[in-house]
Amino acid sequence: MVDNARQVQLSVQNGQTRRRFIQAAGVAGVVTVTGCVGGDDEDTAPEEGVAEDPDGEEVPTVAYENLDPDSPLRYWYGEEHAGYMEELGLEVDYNSRALDAHLERVFDTRDFDCAPMRYLDGYDPDALLRAFSQAALGEGGDNTSGHDSEEYEEWMAEQREAVDEDDRQEIVHEMYEYLMEEQVISPIAVQDRAMPYNEDRVSNVQEVLEDGLASIWNMVNLELDGGAEGDDMLTIASHEELPTLNPVTGLEARSSRDMIRLIYDRLMHPDPDNDYMPSSWAAEEFGWADDTTYEITLREGMEWHDGEPVTAEDVAFTFEYSDENSPDFQAVATNFESAEAETDLDVTFELSQPDATWESEVLAGAEAHLIPQHVWEGEDPSEIDIDEDLIGSGPFQFEAFEPGEEVRLSRHDGHHHEPNVEELIRLESADASSSASLVTTGEVDLVNFDLPADQLVDLEDEDGIALQNANMTSLHYITWNQRREPFANIDLRQACAHTIPRDDIVDVGADGFAEVTHAPVAPDLEFWYTEDVPTFEFDIEAGQQVLLDAGFEWHADTGRLHYPADYDPVD
Repeated sequence: MVDNARQVQLSVQNGQTRRRFIQAAGVAGVVTVTGCVGGDDEDTAPEEGVAEDPDGEEVPTVAYENLDPDSPLRYWYGEEHAGYMEELGLEVDYNSRALDAHLERVFDTRDFDCAPMRYLDGYDPDALLRAFSQAALGEGGDNTSGHDSEEYEEWMAEQREAVDEDDRQEIVHEMYEYLMEEQVISPIAVQDRAMPYNEDRVSNVQEVLEDGLASIWNMVNLELDGGAEGDDMLTIASHEELPTLNPVTGLEARSSRDMIRLIYDRLMHPDPDNDYMPSSWAAEEFGWADDTTYEITLREGMEWHDGEPVTAEDVAFTFEYSDENSPDFQAVATNFESAEAETDLDVTFELSQPDATWESEVLAGAEAHLIPQHVWEGEDPSEIDIDEDLIGSGPFQFEAFEPGEEVRLSRHDGHHHEPNVEELIRLESADASSSASLVTTGEVDLVNFDLPADQLVDLEDEDGIALQNANMTSLHYITWNQRREPFANIDLRQACAHTIPRDDIVDVGADGFAEVTHAPVAPDLEFWYTEDVPTFEFDIEAGQQVLLDAGFEWHADTGRLHYPADYDPVD
């Protein structure tokens, strides 16, 4: 509430707000924040917050950058949000662009003021927290907000070195509280990654955060109950292009990561039965020998798909080779120094400093798939022959790849997590609608990529079709560019955080396939999640009050917002 004795009337300059109910009603120009005007005083002096000639500078036009309709949810709520921001007296220059142009402005040139994002995925909080650090400030870096704080850098170092999980959790929660008080970003929601499957044919499906049906746990554990393709052939569809299956250089696309982890083992995997903490996979035993020395013991009897034994030498080679050849590995394994095979099964890793993310981001991450030394030694990773050299030790082995059409894998008999199906075929469909059609007609058993909300609503009504529905780990959020005005100003960030209609975004924009969050972490990551953070509910009056309390004023004629008189805007 602004003040129960005041009324602030704001004229929105240059056209109407984008909110649909305002458009439908044909209302434009003036937005009134309701208050109670007291008494019969005929004083002509400006009311609180409104001035004929504000002392402070006019807040500059907001460059609002968004994606085009190819990203329907962000496109929808970006327009809604921009309209609500205008109700604070801001002029918003709203732009929607194709993905490449959008990413260039937000990540490269940083020529924007605010933008809706869906980003910052992962099971470990370090990936998210790193996006607000000095290390990510440069061109192309994840620090789209331009946040820069020495105190925060100290926290980053502390949480990375806190190998005790409880100690680290306490530090991480402090960092969340700080980020939300500063509104470095404004979290909105965590979207569901719902994937359809034929429930008459597919069973033993597990709800897995982020990866859903594509998770390795589902690919090895699900069971088939007969059908046209035979009892032991799993057929899946995906409408995401599969660019490569190279385990060293091909990790950018989700579609590639989904298939590569089936062919190539990791030492560990995030465990959905243990809060997604790293658990045993190729490494049977593991742990810290001291603060910077980590030891693993491989499972006995592991074999590459060509029949050669998997040895500690292969593991040591994988890490040394990746450190030389993989920028993705280098980005996460920043403290890696060396790997040495002690016996046929035992490997010792030396790190430059304690690293709490070593297990979660490196050993259980997508950047360190085990590769055979006898295939990769001396080879340029970009010149590996897909047809001859895709030899892993994972639960499925490579059979064939026809880009744009299909991938064929077969079961790796004797694997420590041997799949229940003999064959796996991945068909590449033209688009999301085609994927949905393939599963409803029974031509495929499941779709291992998420579908738009409107198609999910239709699939819910299809007989024999079920949805495996789990949250993503990535967040929908608004990033505020603090490198320049207006969002170098914390009061404006906090006020605009009150203009985000989170419930409408979830209920209307996402058709309920999402969950509101005020913390910068997915709620289903229960160990790392906390509700003990400052919240900024959707409330235009509350946003206006933030500005009034900070000394902002509105121009009586134009309705435009002006800075406090004593505020010195960032150049």
